[in-house]
Order: sequence, then C-alpha cells, then structure tokens
Amino acid sequence: MNKRNLTLKRLVLLAVLVAINIIFQKISFGPAYLKIGLGFIGLTLLGYYFGPFWGGIGAGISDLVMASIFGVEGGFFPGFTISAIISGVIYGFFFYHKPVKVWRIVVASLLVTIIVNILLNTYWLHLLYGLNLKAAFAQRLIKELIVPWIQMIVIYLVLNALQRVKIIDKF
Repeated sequence: MNKRNLTLKRLVLLAVLVAINIIFQKISFGPAYLKIGLGFIGLTLLGYYFGPFWGGIGAGISDLVMASIFGVEGGFFPGFTISAIISGVIYGFFFYHKPVKVWRIVVASLLVTIIVNILLNTYWLHLLYGLNLKAAFAQRLIKELIVPWIQMIVIYLVLNALQRVKIIDKF
C-alpha cells in the first residue's frame, strides 16, 4: 500500500480502528498507582494494519478526537498527542506486514514504555503540572516495570488471533 493513498475500504477500516482505540483508551483497571489501560491494544491494531505512517496518523487522530469528545483532565496538551503518534509509529514499524514474533512484541513494548511512557509522558507531566522531574520519574517507574509485561502477553494473544482471522486480506 502506498503511504499516501488509501482505498475507501482501508479508510473505513482506519476510522473503525480509530473508534476502537478511543474506546480502549477509556478502559482501565487497577488502583491509581498501578492502573492498567487498554489503549495499547488500539495503538497496536493501528500499527499492525496500517504501518508506521498511517498508524501514527490514526493514533494522533484518536487522541485529538478523544480530547474533543471527552475533554481532558487539566486541559488539552499536544505533547500527549505526540506521544500517541510515536506509539503508533513504533507499533507500525514492528508489526506491519511482519510475522508475529515474541522478540518484536518485547522490543516494541519496551520502546513504547521507555521512550513514550517513561521519558516523554513524564516530561509532559512535568511541563503541565510543574512536578519534580525526578520524583515523577521515580513514581512512574514502578508501574512501568510491571505493566509492559502484561501488555506483551495481551499483544501476543491479540496479534496471533488476528493472524488466524486474516482480515487484512479482505482490505
């Protein structure tokens, strides 16, 4: 698929995955200090079906639409949109038109965790709320040492199920 061209069917699939991502972003489990959200599933699907370019664009659109519809606690901040785009790009780079391999899932999840969740999002929170960067980093680090391993298992199960269904052949 050309980076710039989308067929109508692929555009509809992109819109559906953006909607799914928005829904998954709103679902989370656990106490506040160890909250596990399902947003990574939607980002993984965008990357898996559309690659780095359109996966990143879809992730950015998801973030903007979600902020428009549901609002954002503390107000909209474009840094988190950048984080969403980078996550979609990383997942797209590792999963688009590639076989599901454990090492791909581990590397993609760890890159998103380190680059986006630990570094960028902590920095965005520092800019937004004036939090002490070291304290915010230390507080988030505990969660980020646990949650990615759960995400890797879920991503593995989801991508294996999608490979069996082969919906991509229909688009």
